[in-house]
Amino acid sequence: MKLSGILGRTVPLAPRQRIAAFTLLELLVVVAVIGLLAGITAPAIRGMVQGKTLSSGHRQLTDDLNRARQEALRLRTTVYVVFAPTNVWQTRMALDAQIESMVAGQLAPQRFREQALRSFTNIALGVYHSYALLVEREIGAQPGRSHTRYLGPGWQTLPDGVILSPKLFFPAPVAPTDRRDLVIHELPQRLFRFPLAEFPGDTLPAIPMRFVAFGPDGRLALAEMNLHWALNDRPELQLPPLSEVALGVGQGSVFISRNASGQIDPSVVPDAIETPRDNATNNRVIVSSLTGRSRILKPVLR
Repeated sequence: MKLSGILGRTVPLAPRQRIAAFTLLELLVVVAVIGLLAGITAPAIRGMVQGKTLSSGHRQLTDDLNRARQEALRLRTTVYVVFAPTNVWQTRMALDAQIESMVAGQLAPQRFREQALRSFTNIALGVYHSYALLVEREIGAQPGRSHTRYLGPGWQTLPDGVILSPKLFFPAPVAPTDRRDLVIHELPQRLFRFPLAEFPGDTLPAIPMRFVAFGPDGRLALAEMNLHWALNDRPELQLPPLSEVALGVGQGSVFISRNASGQIDPSVVPDAIETPRDNATNNRVIVSSLTGRSRILKPVLR
């Protein structure tokens, strides 16, 4: 098409420009493909993240168990790896009168009450995923006297989403097919004191906790653990020589009941749910009684 100019010249018109664009149908197809890819890859990515978190928890516990062994060799004493008890809050309530009497008798300052409450609260929140290294005696300590203290910063917590197997804390029947050299049912329990850094000496009353012990020779303290297996009315779980202890560490969540004001409900024992169920059985940290060394045992697919 041409247009006549003022001077009689014909001027050609510029061709109409076409703008490239997607149709609504094409946009819907692209969105559907993106959603499909996201649905396919999201579980894989989540599984990779969870796998790395679980591996990190295994390495952390293994490293701390090996550190407890090294400290037992260095200090030439028994070092205990203790695990936050499931009934710590009920124990605290039972000890309220004793704590009050310590404050009233001027055996502890007024702030001891608040510090003790804070300590109990922190430990209660660490059920199924917190542990600490304790020592009661050291080189040069007077016979018959003990002074409990932490080795390191105190209570250690596994990564979020990683828990210790509930079977380590609660009695489980021993099946005839269970291997005696790989104990995975529960840990022995004995009384320990919670040391508070602000106050010298064993300030908090003794509380029962599950434990693993390393002797001055760096090996598992089988005699001490077996003694408490018997005291716990579980003599069938006593460890024979050259045995191994397996600590189940898996994926899961811990649920702590709270009241309407957000405070911990002491009448309800915290619950742990493994996801998937019993996956901690296949993800274990093994401690050799012969050497005291710890290693990670992963399931082998065949």
